[in-house]
Amino acid sequence: MPKNSNAYHAYLKQVPLFADLDDDMLDAVSSKATDLDLKAGSVIMREGATAHEMVIVIEGELEVTRDGEHIADIGPGGFAGEMALITRSHRNSTVIAKTDVALLHIDGRDFAGMLQDVPQVAVKMLPIIVGRFQPPPHH
Repeated sequence: MPKNSNAYHAYLKQVPLFADLDDDMLDAVSSKATDLDLKAGSVIMREGATAHEMVIVIEGELEVTRDGEHIADIGPGGFAGEMALITRSHRNSTVIAKTDVALLHIDGRDFAGMLQDVPQVAVKMLPIIVGRFQPPPHH
């Protein structure tokens, strides 16, 4: 799909992170993102590995594990991999495609550029990232 088409903007607007961006901002995002289609079972990120990218789910579902334990599922509109890019650390969890998935892939260098060009994305990511640091509720 051509990156400058209205159809691609509509595609990006399905993602809550990008839903209220204007066309110029969507162009800035799309210039940094690559479409990726992966089969169920594909390993997208491996715990302990060096971080080079993040992904945003367009269709399908990802599973996140740490030390072999299930942590979370990430569905359409969700994202993974940003934490290690922000903190410049190694991956703290493994992410696999639970189903066949359509992803937007953003390289680490492009991620920094995207946040600089479109700070609104960082503002929308922040509460989600902070929520991942909350301890689980005790029953």
